[in-house]
Amino acid sequence: MANTATNTAMSAPFGEGDFRVGRVLSQSTSVLQRSFLTVFLVGAIAYLPIQLLLVWLTSITQRAATPAGAGEITPAQIGIVAISLLLATIVFSMLSQAIILHIAFQNIRNRPASLFEAFKVGLRRFIPLLLLAIVIGILMMLVMVGLGIAAGATMFAAGATMLANGNTIATVVTAIVFVILGFVAIGVLYTMWFVSVAACVVDRRWPFSALGRSAQLTKGHRWRIFGMILLLFIASLIVSIVIELVLRPFGNTILSFLGSLAWSAIWGAFYAIVVAVSYHDLRVAKEGMDIEQIVAVFD
Repeated sequence: MANTATNTAMSAPFGEGDFRVGRVLSQSTSVLQRSFLTVFLVGAIAYLPIQLLLVWLTSITQRAATPAGAGEITPAQIGIVAISLLLATIVFSMLSQAIILHIAFQNIRNRPASLFEAFKVGLRRFIPLLLLAIVIGILMMLVMVGLGIAAGATMFAAGATMLANGNTIATVVTAIVFVILGFVAIGVLYTMWFVSVAACVVDRRWPFSALGRSAQLTKGHRWRIFGMILLLFIASLIVSIVIELVLRPFGNTILSFLGSLAWSAIWGAFYAIVVAVSYHDLRVAKEGMDIEQIVAVFD
């Protein structure tokens, strides 16, 4: 009875088309506080191999730039480590997001979150999530390549005339415009697909269906979602800089590594919770669903 009352209360303040960024962030912070140890553990385990590979890549890249290391470290070795880092980032970040999504939804329901059950949910949806990450990466890459080709063609067509007239500034401006358009395109797609991971896990959808579902849910709220994403990334950047400035004077590599890992774990967990809460609130606002209907798939 208490759970039903709580869940009804959560859905009651929403009207059709209502989505509040302040509520999403407030609820996400509450969920993070209530399940901090669990989600931090998941984040730390997920980001540990990513951080280790990043340190390794940085180390061999710096080594290759020195006269002593130029002969012993080949571009192929750097490429292998870079690809390993990319794959580890995709695999572990997607799996940890799915696990934390389940924990967050159980927390919203005021039910105990079993790490074992959350891990099983993540494993069940691992292949669709992996394919989703690959599809998103390919689509965004295609957008950037398309804009790059368009920029090159435009500059090639107009370049001769501009250079003949000594108008090199126009060439630079054209390049800047296309770079800005690239960032805008990525921002639009990222906002549209913001809850695609949640759609993949909760709705049990495959990549293209999950992207479509996310686009449907975010429609009408994308400016707010974009502002929230921007706010989150600015806050993350500021905290990362502060951590770096605080730990740098100690000159301790291990301390810096642990600080970076801890922040990555906290940030990754909070971001996944924000996605879960956003997905919940968007479905409440658009479909009038309550939390029990949304996550019945987990029962």
